[in-house]
Amino acid sequence: MQLGGEPIRVKLTEDLTKYDRRCKVGELGWTIPMTKLSVWGSLDRFVAVRFDNGAELDVLWKGLEELES
Repeated sequence: MQLGGEPIRVKLTEDLTKYDRRCKVGELGWTIPMTKLSVWGSLDRFVAVRFDNGAELDVLWKGLEELES
């Protein structure tokens, strides 16, 4: 979980379509500070992400690329 700060612009680098069909490699979104969307969100390796396509998931940090906003 991102414990604070501002949302970070990210790009998905792993295929997560088995969790949500909209979560394909290359999808863009923003992290959601101080939020967990599932039981996985309480682990420090995960961050909540709201994708531009409407999907929201807890995603492993290693599956994201930080972009300049």
